[in-house]
This record gives sequence, structure tokens and C-alpha cells, in this order.
Amino acid sequence: MGMIGKVVAMGVLVDYFTADSEQAARSALPGGPGAADLPYVDCKGWLDEPDTLAAELSGRDLSEFGDSEVVVHDGESASVERMAPETIAALAAVDDARLREYAEEELLDEFEVERVMALRGLAREAVRLNQGMYRWACA
Repeated sequence: MGMIGKVVAMGVLVDYFTADSEQAARSALPGGPGAADLPYVDCKGWLDEPDTLAAELSGRDLSEFGDSEVVVHDGESASVERMAPETIAALAAVDDARLREYAEEELLDEFEVERVMALRGLAREAVRLNQGMYRWACA
């Protein structure tokens, strides 16, 4: 089973978002990217490891992707991590045909396909605008 089948621990909120600076990304810490008025994709309870998804979609080995890096953590439950540029580029490069093929291979439901498409769109926007892509998580 692919990355989509992985269930994130109950009670963990996860959003992926773009920001034009680390300072802007830090603003998402207290209430998430929506509260900070940043473009985001809600992946609560659905996806926790975008590098694995990027590897599966691109047919590349996971070792080719860099690690995400913690930008800020509140010491308790919330954190913001910057995704590796390789992950962002790989997600942005996925074409529609590969996305459909992956959806069939993994037996994704419509919601999951929409999330993958939204993540790809977010990655494409990050690449186009030369911005970072981040993961906000809160337990």
C-alpha cells in the first residue's frame, strides 16, 4: 500500500502551505496557515509524509529527497517544517496521466485524488513564485 494508505495519529492536525519567507511561515504556528491567511491544503488525518508521496509519484527513490527542516516549534504541540526543495519540485512535476495512474494503482477515492491534485497545485505555485512549501502540524 502506498503513502496515501498511511493513517496519521488521531488528533493530529496537518496542513501544507506556501509562504514567501520563513518569517511568514512562522506566523502559521499558533493557529495554522488558514489563520495566518496563507494558501494551504488541509491534510488532517490523511497525509503526513509528502516526500514518500513525491517518491511514489515520480518513481524515484526516497533517498533522493532531502529531509524537511523544523522552522519553529512551540515546545508543546505545534510545529512548522520547511519541505525539501526536491520534494516540492517532484510534486510540482507530476503530470495528470501519472496522477491518474497512481490513483488507480492505490485505489484512491475522490477525496484522496483531490488532495493529491491540490498538493501538486500548491507545489507548482511554490515553484512558480520561488516560495517555500511548509508543513504545519498540531497535536
